[in-house]
Amino acid sequence: MKSDSGEVLKFKLGNEFIATEDYAMGLNEALSVLTPFLSDSQRNDLCTKKLSLETSPVSEQAYIQSAVELTVCAHYARFYSDEFIYEEKVNPPKDVDCSVRIDGFKYNIEVKCADFVKKELVDKARGFKIGAMGRLDDYAQLVEQLQELFSSDGHVLSEQRHMDNNLKTFLVSAHSKFAAVTPDNELNVLVVACDDAMDMQKWHSYLFGVQGLFTNDSYADRAAYDRVDMVVLTNLYHRHKDPASKHKITGHWHLSEAFCILCANPFSEKPHATAYEFSKTVRHFNNEWNDYLSGADDILKGIGIPAFVGSELQAKGMYYFQPYVSETDEAESEAP
Repeated sequence: MKSDSGEVLKFKLGNEFIATEDYAMGLNEALSVLTPFLSDSQRNDLCTKKLSLETSPVSEQAYIQSAVELTVCAHYARFYSDEFIYEEKVNPPKDVDCSVRIDGFKYNIEVKCADFVKKELVDKARGFKIGAMGRLDDYAQLVEQLQELFSSDGHVLSEQRHMDNNLKTFLVSAHSKFAAVTPDNELNVLVVACDDAMDMQKWHSYLFGVQGLFTNDSYADRAAYDRVDMVVLTNLYHRHKDPASKHKITGHWHLSEAFCILCANPFSEKPHATAYEFSKTVRHFNNEWNDYLSGADDILKGIGIPAFVGSELQAKGMYYFQPYVSETDEAESEAP
């Protein structure tokens, strides 16, 4: 599947979202790793249409989606090059982002990234915010009542974006790209790019919280996405969004330096060994996170990912996320 040319990509960057020299160098490295596996048309499509490297008519969201895809594909091309395939048609005519065969197992990988524009508008708005983990009965009525209460006291209460329908759409789309029947040694994987640690907690709750998509009482028909054996939640959106402001983060283009949580579909019929072998292919924090939450109460479990990131990683100088800085802290740091 490798290109005979061995050509290393050379281009003059014109994309406004590639904001720093280090970030641009990481992009060039990722492209150089992936290029030998691309046809000329695939290479042109990736560089000029998806990433829009020489000009920037592309939206930021479209760019980040393509950057996340490149990061994931380059990871598997870099470490498992012998049997890596870019855009394999595992369920023709549809293709997945990549597939790879490793030690007798095969992994079909599809990558998705949500549009966070509306979420970010709410997050940046002044006032109080309210959100929920999972789908709660009478939630909309509760929010309305609280908003009335807050407004009567001169305050604003904004409802945070609930994005489980985005995840359902990703699952259904990935399902359509995977073959209806696959052997026991083949795993269908959906990679979902998330924002900060609390956002990752919410996406985890969309799978395993109240009426979660990977639970017995899922609000959606599980048959519509039962070909998905594994979801990988990763903070690659956070790492590619405005990289110039993420000075604590390094290795934006390396999946091995991102924060990942593996979420096995409990209804998958694939053997545990297949999922276990896949878990060796990506750096994840499931074991450390589970140890941290051992014996924890429901309140801590509800914020388990940001609590773990703050107390077990950032407190020890390990920055997989850019630390949150409040408006008050920012103002104080700028004061003379």
